[in-house]
Amino acid sequence: MHRLCIVCKGSRLLCGRKTCPLLAALRKQTKFADLVNTTEYFGPSTSVFVGRMGYPNVRVGPMAVLEGLESDVEPGRFEEPNAWFAQGLEMDEIVELRSATLRSKRGENIKSRSNFVSDVVEIALAQQPVDVELTFKSKPSFNLSFSDVLRPTGASVNVEKMHVTENPKIPRQVDRIVSDDLKAVEAAHGLYDLGLDVYKVSTILSSGALGLSSAKKMVPTRWSITATDDIIFKRLAAQLRDYPTVDSFYVYESSYMDNHFLILLMPSLFEYENFEAWFPGSVWNDTVGQRPVIVEEYESFKGRKKYAANESGGYYAARLAVAEALHTMRRQAGVVVFREIHPRYSVPLGVWVVRETVRDAFRKRGEKFDTKKEASDFVDSRLRAKEGMRIGIRDFEVLSKILRQKRLTDF
Repeated sequence: MHRLCIVCKGSRLLCGRKTCPLLAALRKQTKFADLVNTTEYFGPSTSVFVGRMGYPNVRVGPMAVLEGLESDVEPGRFEEPNAWFAQGLEMDEIVELRSATLRSKRGENIKSRSNFVSDVVEIALAQQPVDVELTFKSKPSFNLSFSDVLRPTGASVNVEKMHVTENPKIPRQVDRIVSDDLKAVEAAHGLYDLGLDVYKVSTILSSGALGLSSAKKMVPTRWSITATDDIIFKRLAAQLRDYPTVDSFYVYESSYMDNHFLILLMPSLFEYENFEAWFPGSVWNDTVGQRPVIVEEYESFKGRKKYAANESGGYYAARLAVAEALHTMRRQAGVVVFREIHPRYSVPLGVWVVRETVRDAFRKRGEKFDTKKEASDFVDSRLRAKEGMRIGIRDFEVLSKILRQKRLTDF
């Protein structure tokens, strides 16, 4: 069952159950359950959330921040994974931070043009958190929810009314792009080119702000994250495929919260392969004492058309980070990403962990090698053992479409 869990990651219920038993076991009541006993809220909204259940009729609303935090945290930091990574926040700190979030929701069709949805769009476009007044239908439910793609969310509540109490500060260039009659893909490119990170672009895409005026619709947050990674990657890939290849073999490395990444670049036309090695005891592999489970996804120079079902959002997050780095280098390469997930990564925090760790690898100086064998031997030496268990480069080579290729540069 563990391989099925690794492929499903609780999102598709491939086991046939109505809910994921692994995710259900992780749900817990937040400390705010005893702090809030009200049917009203006033405070900052940091983002928006669009659910996927019942699509095309979904639950949508602003993400808010509850009072009672022990530390003084700027509201905007609740939605900034790049800042979490830069600060080196650990798993328990991120879970604690996100436990203070309140997901408010109201039923709307994805094509709705109601005043409620219009307010949600403005919150998504705003440069900084916006104060809102919310009237609830009932008291909030204080349970932490986890996902393989999404950041953890804390309490949730059904909303009767919402009032935005201030004018959202929307950057003029952002407003110009969303006001133009552009396709959603073109608008997303424009926002990214302005310097907005994919986290903000995906929030705006999810809110329904992008697209031709006749076709605008909300996108469930889970889908918008992977869609944004894919949209921006395809733009970068179209450019980097015209760049010269890297001049040798390079290996980059980074680790975060027991996720260990090695990225191998080879002097060839662009192709991409991503490995995930889930060790026993890690979040989606609850076995004990058995070998790690390795899953693989690949795409050629021409790209891919099928969804990367074996790895889902993690594949697209890592691929985007690699493309960003190659674009900065003005080079293309054959790329193999090795990800080891060890037991201390026991709670899913979202694909931002993948994206930020791979980005970090390329901030460091890579190791340079003259041959593929030298690079492969180095990768093998850097793969980590946990609790007496280790996998080597051979375990990946037997599954690989790239590593088994013979090139003139190998000799």
